[in-house]
Amino acid sequence: MFSVSAVAGRLPAGRAILLWAAIVLTLWMLGMGGSATAEPALAPRDFSGWRGGIGITFGTPSRDIADVTEMGYEIVWGGEDPRAVRALGISAFRYWNSIVETSLKGSGYDFSQIPDKEEAARLAFDAWMERSYGVKGLSKYADVRYHPQGAYGDVYGSMDLSAENDLVKAVIAGYMQGFEKDGITRGGIGLDNAGKVPREFLEALARRLNARGLGIAANGCPDEYLAYIDFFGNEGFPFSINYARQAREKGLRGILGEFTMQHLSGGEIGAYLKSKLFNGIVFFGYTNGGTAAGARYSSYCSRPDVYNHQRWVLRRLVPISRAVQRAGRQTDPAAKLGAAASPGGETGTAAAGVTVNAEGKVKELKQREAGLDRITGRSPETAPRIVRYGGDAGDGIYLFVDSGRPEEVVCDAGKLGVRADTLVFDEFAGRVLEAKLAEDALVFRTAEGPSVVQLAGASTLVKNILARAAESLRVQLAQRALDRELGTRFPHKAWSRFCQSGKWDAAVARSGKGSLAVVGGTYTATMPQWKYFNRQGAAQFISLNQTGPEPIVARAFSKAQDVATSEEVPLDTPAARRHHFDAREGHAYCMHLYLDYQDGQWPEVHTVLFSRGTHDWEEKSIRVEPTRAVKTAMVLLEFHQPQGAAWFDDLSLSSGDGSERNLLAAGGFEADDSAAAEAQAISAEYERQVQAFAEAVEAAAKSAGSADALPALGKQVDTLVASVAGRGLAACFARELRDLDDAREKLELCARLLAERQ
Repeated sequence: MFSVSAVAGRLPAGRAILLWAAIVLTLWMLGMGGSATAEPALAPRDFSGWRGGIGITFGTPSRDIADVTEMGYEIVWGGEDPRAVRALGISAFRYWNSIVETSLKGSGYDFSQIPDKEEAARLAFDAWMERSYGVKGLSKYADVRYHPQGAYGDVYGSMDLSAENDLVKAVIAGYMQGFEKDGITRGGIGLDNAGKVPREFLEALARRLNARGLGIAANGCPDEYLAYIDFFGNEGFPFSINYARQAREKGLRGILGEFTMQHLSGGEIGAYLKSKLFNGIVFFGYTNGGTAAGARYSSYCSRPDVYNHQRWVLRRLVPISRAVQRAGRQTDPAAKLGAAASPGGETGTAAAGVTVNAEGKVKELKQREAGLDRITGRSPETAPRIVRYGGDAGDGIYLFVDSGRPEEVVCDAGKLGVRADTLVFDEFAGRVLEAKLAEDALVFRTAEGPSVVQLAGASTLVKNILARAAESLRVQLAQRALDRELGTRFPHKAWSRFCQSGKWDAAVARSGKGSLAVVGGTYTATMPQWKYFNRQGAAQFISLNQTGPEPIVARAFSKAQDVATSEEVPLDTPAARRHHFDAREGHAYCMHLYLDYQDGQWPEVHTVLFSRGTHDWEEKSIRVEPTRAVKTAMVLLEFHQPQGAAWFDDLSLSSGDGSERNLLAAGGFEADDSAAAEAQAISAEYERQVQAFAEAVEAAAKSAGSADALPALGKQVDTLVASVAGRGLAACFARELRDLDDAREKLELCARLLAERQ
């Protein structure tokens, strides 16, 4: 289950759970009225707020992950900065748990010394409620007991959802204003442990939320409740494609969300997205689960060693997913698989991977490793099928060929509006497939499975591809505007926090006026039975896009004080990397260099250790002679220690013969950074040029029958790139340059499509 500790790390134990419970109860009571026994009519659409992208669980992703919008982020389970919710239209599901797990001991009160622990648990519950809402004796509306074996506290209780009570009355005035106050127009309530929530509660809550365009998320419920749910989530990778199909047949109106406890290679997440995202099974960054879920470093938002390797895959596939969703799902595919396709349907049961006990509590799923078949959700019993999005080939029709292998597809040309000039464009491969139109049937064969193909004429294909390019530029501008509002800017933006982060120290420096300071320590967080060592550091991600293998060198200086041990950190296998991700206690003091290649395999990780003890500035370096071209690199500083302190300064990364400038931004961790200041100075002019470029791309999309506009657009891309790279500011515009590279590739693709038409 999603524990209180994972959500309320910054709040006193138990308070957040009860606040969320109050929100849900308030909304329920305001939605009550009339008979509560009739089955609800299914909504004509789901209320998940999903538009084809991904979700992130807990934290404040807009503040915690630099340029999070390029990853396709659009849904959050937990909290988010209200400014980001409004600016980006984030779908926010506020978390509520029907199971209360908290502690006898908290800030401002302590009932742990009372001999009668059952009475102490009741008093602890009442004290928090009175402090929060000014109402005494609210334990009468919950089943509260002392539970010393609890994973998240020694007070255990279950809220009473069967009738109106004083708790509901106490919070009505405050929490009904919450969605309005924070500008939440997509999302709703995320229910944890919903297995025993009364049907009347779900019915009333759905009616009240749906009236405002909001919905219900749940991480576990009986099948008969699925008709009330817009977003059904669970940890790990439990949702098979077969289950997703069956859940929708049983009434699920929206999406399934998978809260992953693993980090994935580029190839793994690519295979995952191609199969699952296009089946409405949405990736959610979560934590590693298990015991380390209570650590201050386990959340997705604090692990650039996980999410940065996913960026290039997400930015390639999410725009396709969004285009597909915008086209609109159709009930009739007007296409079928050829004779070679497996004729059988799904057989047997397809477990959701959600286990709910008699109290409705969801059992945590903790699986260390997962094969590719589990990641993709496919099995021999998964029958291939076709799903259509869009009504007419004149506007572009998308066919999702949901199969794990190449398939022959036979389309009803008349129903789909196919003409002699209709092309079959493989969205994943970015190329036109061979097709034959005869006797009112369009026949083609996919190159691999699964596939998304677009049926359209060359002009329409170009229009749709250019529209995606313009959209990415608009998202980039929205991100930059949000960064200004949140105060996120270079030089600090260059370094993503690793785990507990570190401190930019203006009092210690090898050169210049700053360094990154990290400190050791021991803590127990919200799980006193487990001990954690401080885990701190920072990471910077670089797009290299080598055309051929060239040497890569990373350098750093560090000084230390009272560091007891500097141990080897093996990261040479997926299992070792996943163990490293999960570690609660460790003695790492090192620099890592992550290298990703085009093949999508696990990133190659090179590590150099700094010396233990107390020492002055020590230089360490990593030199790699790759055997194939490198796509991306990431430098990561890690300090995982129970004691001591260290400082890092003067980092550099170079590619080629070594004469090239430092590819890292803010390598000295100095607040007064000249490159950052120059980047800020040209920011307004850069954005004006991007705005003009986006408008030009949109105008070209409207007249996509001509190739005349494409060369001019290519020159605009070159001008924009030169405006930052020519000043030596590429490291301060990393995301922007990735967008411009993508725009250039799309322009070249459009030129080829129009040339083929001739």
